[in-house]
This record gives sequence, structure tokens and C-alpha cells, in this order.
Amino acid sequence: MRKSRTLLPALAASLLLAPDAAVDHIEEIAEHHQKQIRAAAPEQPRVAPRRARTVLVFNTPAHLYPEKDPHAGYCVPYGSYAMRALGERSGAYKPVVTGDLAMFLPENIRRFDAIVLNNTAGPWITPSDADMQRAEFRRHGADKDAVEQVLRKSLLDYIAGGGGLMAYHFATGANTHWPEFLELLGGRFAGHPWHEEVGIRVDEPDHPLVAAFDGKGFRLNDEIYEHSDPHDPRKPQDLTKVRVLLSLDKARTNMEVKWIRFPEEEFAQAWVKPHGKGRVFYTGFGHRTELYRNPTIMQFYLDAIQFACGDLEAPVEPR
Repeated sequence: MRKSRTLLPALAASLLLAPDAAVDHIEEIAEHHQKQIRAAAPEQPRVAPRRARTVLVFNTPAHLYPEKDPHAGYCVPYGSYAMRALGERSGAYKPVVTGDLAMFLPENIRRFDAIVLNNTAGPWITPSDADMQRAEFRRHGADKDAVEQVLRKSLLDYIAGGGGLMAYHFATGANTHWPEFLELLGGRFAGHPWHEEVGIRVDEPDHPLVAAFDGKGFRLNDEIYEHSDPHDPRKPQDLTKVRVLLSLDKARTNMEVKWIRFPEEEFAQAWVKPHGKGRVFYTGFGHRTELYRNPTIMQFYLDAIQFACGDLEAPVEPR
């Protein structure tokens, strides 16, 4: 059974939390899985950081998870540990793993070189009643709506001003009440017709962010998503607005599965896009916990985080 542990005071201080911040709880995973994940993390980054980097790894606040959410207690703690291990083992960045929404307040978000959304779910941009009891939130407004608008603007301004965002798997299923967030990511979760081994096509073999795959297609066992238009879930994702890196290889995938909403469309599995002066990366990979013990996928994740930090240069304009 996985246990929860309260962050030690020294670690809490490293999270840059205000004195009145809520205490975080980060789930532990089995020690032998920790060792496997750390062993799968690259020993050095693909490129040297231009300066010391600090990366926010954000988890959905616990109160937002449904009772039987398929990510809480499963891939979320594995992702937390993996994103931490990638930074610590490679030396590419200092990871700050938290579910504290205060990190998105304007005075806090600028401390980070990039943000990683670890399978985030639900309307996490909306402050909770407990958040609104904290002085740092009350400084920005007297009610939730006012503070949420501050948080929304803070995130969008951070990326537009040159920040980086790396998101994976269910990140596109969160904040559905906020279309601009889904537009920022480039797509909206529209279902997962596949939870089996599928074929993956490398759409741009020379792109730096797919170097981990050596330009070759591959097979992957994961929960595979399709996406819709950010503003209208009845329409397919507009792939002219993103630079697609990986897609479902229909010729090597079971296309007889149920619940495919847009069968005539392509199914992008990783892409990048610009937002103002900033950089956005998304991949659908990240449900099955063995992915975090796969050296190739871990290299793929690390490259994406270095890209978000601005250390690994890569083209982002749609082709």
C-alpha cells in the first residue's frame, strides 16, 4: 500500500511557499519502483542548462480528484517521482513538486523557468475555500472569481512573456471551464479509445524533441487519447495550429476499437506550439506507470522539459 508523507520542513522551504501556505502531501511509491525510475533517468541532459533552472511540477490539488479517479494514486505519484528524478539525476533543473495553487500567483510563478503539468485534472485553476483563507490569495481579491481571474492571467502572461509549459496525458482534460487554457495546450481531451499496444509514427524525424526515438516509429502500450477542438468538443482538433511530432500509426493500430469520435482524422500524440514568446509542449503518453521506467520515454520527457526551460532549442511553428 502506498503511503502519504508530510513534507519535511527543509523540503517545504524549498517549495518557496509563503509562511501561511497549506502543507503539501506527496504520495510515495514503492522503493523498488523508485530505483527503477531513477535508473531510467538520463545521467546527463542532452544540452547543458544555460543557467541554474527551477521547474514547477504541479499536481492536481487533492480535493479536486473524484473518488475513483484513474490517475490519483496511480500514475500521478509515479509521474511526480519521475519528474523529480529527471531533474536530480541529470542536473538539468531543480524540481519543485507540489499541489499548491499559490505557485501560480504572479509573485510566485516568475520564480520558475518552466512548469510541468503532471496529469492534472479538474478545474484546478479555481481556488478552494481553504485557499481563500490564506493571506496570499486574499491579497488578490475578496472572492474566488476575482482570484481565479488573477491566476488565469498570471499563467497566460507567464507563458506569453517567455515561460515554458510541458504537459502530458490528462492535462488536456482539466480546466474545461476555461477555453483559453485548452487553447494554450492546443487540444481538448475527447476520449481514450485505446488502452493497448498501438503503433506510433514519428512525423518529423529530425525534430530535436523526438531524438529519443532515433527517427523511427515504435510501438507503445498506453491509454491513447484523441483530442477535439479546444472550444468545441464536437469538432476534431485543428492540427494546423500545432506542430505535430508524433501521431498514431493507423496502419499498425487496431482501428476497430469502440468510441472513436473522429475516425477520419489524424491522432496527434505529441506536439509543440508557441504562445507569445513562450513554448508549449504536450504529449498524451503518461498513464501506464511502466512508462516512467522506460529510458527512451524518460529521455523524451527530459528533452521536453529542457525545451520548456529554453535550453533545448526546437522549432515550434506549425508546419
